[in-house]
Amino acid sequence: MRSRFLSLGGAAAASLVVSAALLLAAAPAAQAIAPSNPVCPPTVATQGISLPRTFALDYNDPSAHVAISEGSLPAGVALTGDETAHLRFAYSGTPTASGIANFTVTATISGNPVSIACSMAVFPTPTTSRIGGADRYAQADALAHASFQTSNIVYVASGEKFTDALSAGSVAGLRSSALLLTPANAMTPGTKAEITRLQPHQIVVVGGPASVAPAVEQGLVKDFPGATVTRIGGADRYDVSRSLLSNPSVGAGHTDWLSVANGGNFPDALSASPAAIARGGAVLLVDGSKTVLSDSEKHVLDGLGADQVSIAGGPASVSAALEHDISTLYPVTRNGGADRFDVAVSINNEVFGTADTVYLASGSTFPDALSAAPVAGAGHNPVYLAHTDCVPGAVLQEIVRIQPSKIVVLGGANTLTAAVEALKPC
Repeated sequence: MRSRFLSLGGAAAASLVVSAALLLAAAPAAQAIAPSNPVCPPTVATQGISLPRTFALDYNDPSAHVAISEGSLPAGVALTGDETAHLRFAYSGTPTASGIANFTVTATISGNPVSIACSMAVFPTPTTSRIGGADRYAQADALAHASFQTSNIVYVASGEKFTDALSAGSVAGLRSSALLLTPANAMTPGTKAEITRLQPHQIVVVGGPASVAPAVEQGLVKDFPGATVTRIGGADRYDVSRSLLSNPSVGAGHTDWLSVANGGNFPDALSASPAAIARGGAVLLVDGSKTVLSDSEKHVLDGLGADQVSIAGGPASVSAALEHDISTLYPVTRNGGADRFDVAVSINNEVFGTADTVYLASGSTFPDALSAAPVAGAGHNPVYLAHTDCVPGAVLQEIVRIQPSKIVVLGGANTLTAAVEALKPC
């Protein structure tokens, strides 16, 4: 081996040396580890809502010590950690008072201090109220009573099924109109009284005779002779949704933006409706298991003039294949999530920067929230979903982000308990 190397001659050997030098020069230098720097806690918080645990260093250095060197954190918020025990320094706690706190955070590493000036604004806890009723029909009446002095159009849908009311929610919101619920066979006296108070010029019955019986429609014609009564029906829930959206007098009209939601369940469409209304758009119910849009659905989208489609829910709600098919015709975005609560957070996070009011609705039962979509959306306010006895942490952080002055809990205590009113975290 040695004799073969020597036989290369001086020129060849020199060439090998130069090549090796070039390879070494081309090799990337070892990257130095960046020093740790202190990090401020969230700049905005809400009294009574816990902060998400936030680390106080941008890089975990077990030897670093972090402290508040000037000023103080808001009452109820703490900076904890221990370099000796290798516990990372982090901010946590629940602000107990509103106000603005200014302070300096200093990280000391190997005797070298690095400081950053921080500020946290703690907003007052929003006032919480409840709109409830003896049943789902009284609930809808109460919500309309609290929200409308009059309503040129009143939409009436079944309170026994969620589908037709979901279709009506975004349309009613676009037209700043009330949505009321009825049993299939006879309207309640309370709902009749609310229609009388609202003095509509037009009453729209949403759904076929299996959802709202002809007797209800006939009763509306008899009891409200000053109003035109119209039924928007269809072969199924999807046909009703298409027919209502495309109706020239009581439908969605022209909209650049459309949300597509699964009509087989209520949560995604319920959360999507106020967001759609706030954007001047509507919600179309589809069979989420399908892989392509039907010709009828394409006709509705074209007729509305939609040039942007948003899908409410993950692939389990609206299939990836259907998303792909829509994307061949329109720009498409999707708001998904691990569950219905996360989907609502994703939808609202995209649409609402701030809002005066946040509505909390049940994520497990539909009736109490159905009539809220037009009220919330017309006021540019979101609807979030809650568990029966607690509010998901992600929803609480949305409340911090949006900073509403009011929170409205929808439904009676059997639907959402007093713990939800108190914003108890899940």
